[in-house]
Amino acid sequence: MALEEINLIWLEGQDCAGCAISVKQASNPTLIDVVTGAIPGLGGLKLVFHPTFMFEWGDDAAKVLVDAMEGKYDPFVLIVEGAIPDEARAKPGVYCVIGEYEHNVLMLDEVIDRLSEKCAAAVAVGTCAAYGGIPSGKPNPTGSKGLLDYLGKGWKGGLGLPVICIPGCPPRPDNIVQVLGHAVLAARGVAPLPELDKLHRPVYMYGNTVHENCSICGFYTGGVAAHGFGEKGCLGLVGCKGLITNCNAPSMWMDGHGGCMQTGSPCIGCADPNFPDQPTSPFFADAPPIAYLTNFLHGLGGHMKFALAAAKRRKI
Repeated sequence: MALEEINLIWLEGQDCAGCAISVKQASNPTLIDVVTGAIPGLGGLKLVFHPTFMFEWGDDAAKVLVDAMEGKYDPFVLIVEGAIPDEARAKPGVYCVIGEYEHNVLMLDEVIDRLSEKCAAAVAVGTCAAYGGIPSGKPNPTGSKGLLDYLGKGWKGGLGLPVICIPGCPPRPDNIVQVLGHAVLAARGVAPLPELDKLHRPVYMYGNTVHENCSICGFYTGGVAAHGFGEKGCLGLVGCKGLITNCNAPSMWMDGHGGCMQTGSPCIGCADPNFPDQPTSPFFADAPPIAYLTNFLHGLGGHMKFALAAAKRRKI
């Protein structure tokens, strides 16, 4: 039976709320389009908990989480933004409290443990939620990890759906809304879940590197390099990690506009599962030389292939 109503429960852990700010910028579709049912198949959605967007506050907001853990908001999609710390390291203190109800603190890990047993699907929004991100950077004193590692790659939601990761710091706005839409459609049996790679990223969004999606990669092919910010040319020598990062943000950020390279910034690899550690750090250090060598060899082989094919066609 199709699910007529689905609740959305969005938790924020160790994060900066940048992903929440990003999702508000979505344009195709907009967040309003989704939650108001303007998109066919996505009606009946209700954002019942989001620490930034919800109307309730204090005990009223915390009670939503308590009720959700008791099953009063089933069915729901669990959305996590931010990394999850290892609370065992914090004792006798705590690392991440996301609410307080009747003088009892609600810790992120405990809430996720309870909700992950009941949710129809789970979506990790942002690199922190997906793979640990900045909070898990070395030396990682809180033992932070992403939802994929926390629940395990073999975890499945109530409807048999795995954790879906939308990396980026923050992710492209439309990536967030579109993946949430896909998760809801899959939960309703209206459409299949998009193909996911081994890191649980949608392949159609993260199947190509930043370099492949880059609007100025022609400078790289032509050997024109920028040696400082604001200079014309490929940004590889000012720290661009586009060769080693899979992401579609450079092609368009919002409503067909923007993107890191288009605004003069090199890719810092924020969508990479290793971010912010090596090989994405230091931010403005060159990508590993092997990445350039591999790309050169692939490019050389590709150019020869095209040249031979063109020569053959000319003879026809």
